[in-house]
Amino acid sequence: MSLSHFQILAAHEPWVYSKGWVVTIAGFCIVIIALFILSTIFRGIASYFSKKDAQKIAPEQKKVETKPVVKAETKVAAEGEIPAEVLTAIGMALYLSTNLHDEESNVLTIERRQTSWNDKSYGVRHWNR
Repeated sequence: MSLSHFQILAAHEPWVYSKGWVVTIAGFCIVIIALFILSTIFRGIASYFSKKDAQKIAPEQKKVETKPVVKAETKVAAEGEIPAEVLTAIGMALYLSTNLHDEESNVLTIERRQTSWNDKSYGVRHWNR
């Protein structure tokens, strides 16, 4: 008896229909195991390439000298002047709040034009009556 004969015979057995939860649990376990294997493979590939990148960087290049940050001198606003930060914030708010796009009516205006592509005289089917 071949495998296909066994499958046909086993498909009509009553235990196949009554034990559907076995198939459900088996399928769920197969999916979980496959996802675990795939995640392990991808994690291994990522760590392999990150180690390769780390080896490419020479030890001298790993040490980066940092320069101290020099703060720009801020001009203190005189009596009655508006500070530059406030003017910048106002300008940005005005820029973001104004609608710079055209208003459209949301109506499509498509006009049919007669071209040789849609000409009826060039049609494939000519019915002789």
